[in-house]
Amino acid sequence: MGKTAFRYTLSVVLLGSIYASSFVATTHAMSYSSPSKSVLKGDASGTTASFATILDNQQPDGGWRKFYSEDQGDWAHSSIDNKATYTEIRRLAHQYTITNNQAYADSAIKGIQFLLHMQYENGGFPQIYHSSGYHTEITYNDNAMTNVLLLLEEVGSQKGDFQFIDTGLAHQAKQAVHKGIECILNTQIVSNGKLTAWCQQYDATTLKPAGARAFEVPSITASESVGIVQLLKTRPADARIQKSIQAAESWFKAVEIKHMDYQRNSKDSYVVADPYASPIWARFYDIQTNRPIFVGRDGIVKYNLKDINQERRAGYAWYGSWPNKLGIH
Repeated sequence: MGKTAFRYTLSVVLLGSIYASSFVATTHAMSYSSPSKSVLKGDASGTTASFATILDNQQPDGGWRKFYSEDQGDWAHSSIDNKATYTEIRRLAHQYTITNNQAYADSAIKGIQFLLHMQYENGGFPQIYHSSGYHTEITYNDNAMTNVLLLLEEVGSQKGDFQFIDTGLAHQAKQAVHKGIECILNTQIVSNGKLTAWCQQYDATTLKPAGARAFEVPSITASESVGIVQLLKTRPADARIQKSIQAAESWFKAVEIKHMDYQRNSKDSYVVADPYASPIWARFYDIQTNRPIFVGRDGIVKYNLKDINQERRAGYAWYGSWPNKLGIH
């Protein structure tokens, strides 16, 4: 499909469509569990917890729960969702450089070892360790895996707050980053014969795009794909990485939405025509057609934001300017 065919004018976005592809129909034959109360709480406990609390809440496996108060189900297991575990490791390492308290270094090392053990052989990371359902999928959502790889890159360099890391653990971290980058390259979506960008999550066995919560169906995401490209740009340049970056940036340019402003508040969100607005991008695009898609808790794909329920319109960022971070305007 040519570049022009990818572009979406204001009229197309506002008019929407009633058709659904076979890919969508298959997706919604799947069942999704209701979101846990954890999903609604924001950043993980470790982002603000005291160091004493962090030490007390480190799990036997070395990781941390998303929320320390969770003691049932998957959310009682160690996670990398919403900044969990890698944030504790960063904070502990930094505090060790200030205090020289060995307990902080030991805890950080145990956390790093957990991340290395958590990684799949194919290089991916699940959202939650020893979990079930979509929590087992390779998770780029909210930049979870991307942030883990950035941390492990620092660990492997033995610089900054991680100078205390021994050579053996640093080598393991470097290997984990290499495997993670391979996973990223292997999961870049090919649509109509062309490399595009990435889905929020992937089946851990097949590496195929997968769904998570009912409103997060297999699709191409503009948001998390930006974080992935930023990570790839930190890597030593080689032909495959350069090809991946260029393909993703071309996709961003192809699907940008012009002359339209996204407005969101605590009660609702909507789009309005604005001839002076800077380009924006939809959060999700159909894999086969590159059309923006919007999904409520019923799991049914719509092609116009106003067609999903108000709770989801207000409760999710359906448009954004994420590719601007890459200099794409």
